[in-house]
Amino acid sequence: MFLGKFKSNDSRESKLIPMGILMMVLLLGNFSEARAQFTGISDIGHSYQADARGGTETSIGDTGLAHIRQPASSATQEYAKFDSKINSIFLNNQWADIRDTSNSDVNYALSYNLGTVIPLSERFGLGLAYESGGYSTQFPNRYNFPDLVNPMLNSFTYSTKSVYVNLGYKITDKLFVGAGPKLQILDLGMNLNAGPGVLNIPTTQGVGGGFQLGVIYQITEIFRLGASYASSTYYGNMDFGETSYVVPGFNPITAPLGIDSFTTPGRISFGVSAKASEKMKVAVEAGYLNYGSSVLGGMNFQGLINNNLALGFQDFWVLNTGIEYEFSEHINGAIGYVFNTQPTNASEMVPIAVTVGQSQFTYGLRYKGERFWLGFAHMISLTADLSSNSSTHRDLGPDYQNSTIRQAFMGLSCGVGFKF
Repeated sequence: MFLGKFKSNDSRESKLIPMGILMMVLLLGNFSEARAQFTGISDIGHSYQADARGGTETSIGDTGLAHIRQPASSATQEYAKFDSKINSIFLNNQWADIRDTSNSDVNYALSYNLGTVIPLSERFGLGLAYESGGYSTQFPNRYNFPDLVNPMLNSFTYSTKSVYVNLGYKITDKLFVGAGPKLQILDLGMNLNAGPGVLNIPTTQGVGGGFQLGVIYQITEIFRLGASYASSTYYGNMDFGETSYVVPGFNPITAPLGIDSFTTPGRISFGVSAKASEKMKVAVEAGYLNYGSSVLGGMNFQGLINNNLALGFQDFWVLNTGIEYEFSEHINGAIGYVFNTQPTNASEMVPIAVTVGQSQFTYGLRYKGERFWLGFAHMISLTADLSSNSSTHRDLGPDYQNSTIRQAFMGLSCGVGFKF
């Protein structure tokens, strides 16, 4: 098999260790809100190894976190393993219009991923994972409030914490399938330009759910195919409670506000990997993300206002490519390139929330011991610009006519894992 198989003599009790670790972290850990998986930028990968090789996981599935993207991978492992990742993002967002130029004050973000795979029998494997992500930014905006000393702050907060449980099944020696549910907790809040004023929406928490499906097929000893589907996460209706609308020179208007049919984006992926030599493997995958049909494409507000406000996101494609090479028995390296089509519609662009990055480069090194590994990865994007072509065309609609967004980021990932 492409990824290799190893026999495990671990006892049933030892296989329960990562389950206990994961549950303790979920119950007792109080992580800072993690913002490293950007809204609108393709998530590079769920594991450190995937980060290093451009996010490719759909047709490889060789880590304890891979089952987030590829549920079938939990059935490909013959020994239990634990995987973890910390990801730090350094971000620069700049917004400019005909009156002003501002930089986002968010330039550092952390995310934490924990996962394990546990063989249950010769045919079944269990995958458990915790993942955090999201996006947050704010900057002074004098578009509506031309106060040079105390400008109005535009802001957007979108953070998630997710738990995955996946069950994989080995149909034959070459065919693997998997599926499982996802539970997600989301925090959302914003101060959003709307017509002549600013809509102040307090940060509110919601709980949603979804599912993921996957299949892996080992064509030959060299080639492996993979496909996976992650549904949108469904929250029902989000209720923000008392919300205010502020117009300069007038008393704020307050009333309850909610969003109907609240969903966050899903993804469908197809990939192929190859063992090019005894020391090298390569992978390519394509993904389609439905941001446009989620709440990030349009928010159907009811209450204080009754309007469908768009943040500017649209559906987009992602191409992930990666190469991993084994330099020695203990050292291997990886490089990758990620490209996505433009995730933001210029005619609906809202500068506080949009992401315009399209090209990202990745590389990393990993040390492998007999039962553990550790490593790091570096990610860097090309600077990207997007100019709005919108105009004032609707009451209470966000309008950033003549705005330009410039964005660049780099990230560092480190990870550690072990088999048991």
